[in-house]
Amino acid sequence: MTRSGKKSTKASRPELSRLELAVMDTVWKQGQCSSAEVIAAFQKQRPLAPTTIRTVLANLRKKHYIEPVPAIERGFRWKASVSRSTVARRTLREMLKNLFQGSPRQAIACLLCDETISDDEMREIRQLLEDRTAGKKRSP
Repeated sequence: MTRSGKKSTKASRPELSRLELAVMDTVWKQGQCSSAEVIAAFQKQRPLAPTTIRTVLANLRKKHYIEPVPAIERGFRWKASVSRSTVARRTLREMLKNLFQGSPRQAIACLLCDETISDDEMREIRQLLEDRTAGKKRSP
């Protein structure tokens, strides 16, 4: 529930900060996990105090991105309550709006100018475009 008494929906969830997104990435990779497991996995990528990571997990819970899972052990186990693809779509829509004046064409042109796209990735992009033109929809 939000302060207004309304149930929080996907659309009304606050956006994630970079650090929150990085911790969410760890949660998505771990699946159901304890705070200690998140801390251990996260610290392999980036040294950060355990208390900071626990604070981020608490914020993610308040924002309804993670939820506790019933467990017999002491402490909570966490799981993502929002999928990576849902967050990716929302973030991409915001980037399109803010960086590319809402134009997917400008965003795609920017990506295609990037020389780090491999030939295999270019073939996959062509296939996605062909599938879209043929009326087939596929998740990335």
